[in-house]
Amino acid sequence: MTPAMSVIVPTWNEARYLPRLLESLRAQTVQAFEVIVADSGSMDDTVNIARAAGATVVQGERKGPGEGRNRGVRAAIGDVVLFADADCLLPPALVERVFDALEDRTVIGGSTAFAPENGTRFEHVLFRAATAYQKVMTECGFPHNAGYCFFFRRAAFSRLGGLREDMLLNETHDIAMRSRSLGRFVFLPVVVETSMRRFRKYGYARTIFAEYIASTLIYYVTGRTPSEQFRPEPAR
Repeated sequence: MTPAMSVIVPTWNEARYLPRLLESLRAQTVQAFEVIVADSGSMDDTVNIARAAGATVVQGERKGPGEGRNRGVRAAIGDVVLFADADCLLPPALVERVFDALEDRTVIGGSTAFAPENGTRFEHVLFRAATAYQKVMTECGFPHNAGYCFFFRRAAFSRLGGLREDMLLNETHDIAMRSRSLGRFVFLPVVVETSMRRFRKYGYARTIFAEYIASTLIYYVTGRTPSEQFRPEPAR
């Protein structure tokens, strides 16, 4: 039977985190989905782990997560595409809640709440503030999409031309903003946990101010985030 959803995971050397994400997918209350791992030249055991779990692996060059997600969509057969980062843990009812949200035919996509896995008190406060900002912006008609976990009707994603591959940051905000021409992009109050590896490797100041806040402000002003200026290094 054709799956109703395709879960797409962009990867590059994610052997440490990918098994936990795949386990959280196996624990979903609704199992009507395929898993597509869009790998970009991993040199560790990522591809073997994905294939052993029954995922479809779509290999390509390392050009950034936006390109990987687009590559995954081209291989997808589900009517809905759900994007999840490899270092995320999904709550058991996530897939079910996405299908519930899409029962409203005006909804064409959405993002979730997010929280730090095994985070400190400061990290939880930081992520609650970021989640609240995403929720308020979305409900005010300026959808914000941090990119940890989000979903689209596949037809709508294709009509939008997918994610912009010329941006290494804010490409997920960009498609959420552009999606307003087709329908409603919603905030789903389901908490997805993510690792704090980037914050802990490169520091809070660099990650928050130099990457996230500065790049987002530039995007809002200019409509783009220059990849030559904002090229975040992987945190592995």
